[in-house]
Amino acid sequence: MLRRSPQDLPSAAFANLMGILDGAHDSGKVSIDLHFEVQTMLANLLDFYEGYPDVLLELKGIDRLSLKPDLIEALNFHGRRQREILDVAQFYQIDERAQMMLHDLSAQMQKDGLDSMFSNVRLPFPALLLTVPEPKVGEWPAALITQDDDALYTQIYLANRHGLFPNLLIFRSQGSSVDILHSPTFALSQVIGENVTEEAAIKQEKSLCSGFLAMAVGMSILFEHKAMLEKEEVPTYPRAERRRAQKSGRTLPNKSIIKVTLGELGRHQLEATSDKRQASEGGTPRRRAHWVQGHFMRNRSGGISWRNPHIRGVGPLLEQERHISSDED
Repeated sequence: MLRRSPQDLPSAAFANLMGILDGAHDSGKVSIDLHFEVQTMLANLLDFYEGYPDVLLELKGIDRLSLKPDLIEALNFHGRRQREILDVAQFYQIDERAQMMLHDLSAQMQKDGLDSMFSNVRLPFPALLLTVPEPKVGEWPAALITQDDDALYTQIYLANRHGLFPNLLIFRSQGSSVDILHSPTFALSQVIGENVTEEAAIKQEKSLCSGFLAMAVGMSILFEHKAMLEKEEVPTYPRAERRRAQKSGRTLPNKSIIKVTLGELGRHQLEATSDKRQASEGGTPRRRAHWVQGHFMRNRSGGISWRNPHIRGVGPLLEQERHISSDED
């Protein structure tokens, strides 16, 4: 199978899609060939919904007229809505150390029951696409999160070296309740008789939804606190690629990626989390001056507040060289 660059995909979309709702994928994931990198993932995601749902119907040899009008209407509406959301969505790319810190904080938020308050937090944009570093093993996830009044909607996409897999479910979070909605892609899989179950789709996407949503909420709050997280905005497409596209008569989306890294206090937060883990394993209380991790908490107005990491203990603070990796649990 040929691997094409983002600029080649629009003209060869039908020829290079593979395994649409194929029974080989137990969770019923839809696959698009891609280079395994963030820019190409984003480009292919945009290209996929630009041709949705025709690209699915063409690949499975399905005539539109063979489907019920209400399903066709739902598929068309979903494609339009996804294009509208992706057009306004801000893309965030979290680096490995920032992911580690946000993962730890999101796990603690869920443990403390703060996830019931997520929909009260205002995200920095009405829609954001959140990506994390490519994992060494398994599929590479991303999440599209939108906010509508007091509800949050999360969709999970997965990628590997063979393809990009759009979501089958949409998770609606409001207060302490989470409703699971079927995407029209899932409905199509049922109509054409593919072996796709709701149970398998939930197993694939729900835990990722919870983790990404918590990271997005935590990130949104921490952006308001100096030195916890740093942001750098970079073009999605390199200048040379934009010029090639212009010469070929195409217009690439005017999108940028915000790269998220740890600030100074964020690095101390990660250090404090590592120290706490080591102390709990060793069972020895710490008396000398050291960094204590910050944490989220409920505030008096019913929202979520953040307390910065801070120094505790006696004596001077002794800085130590540390090597913290994502393999540490």
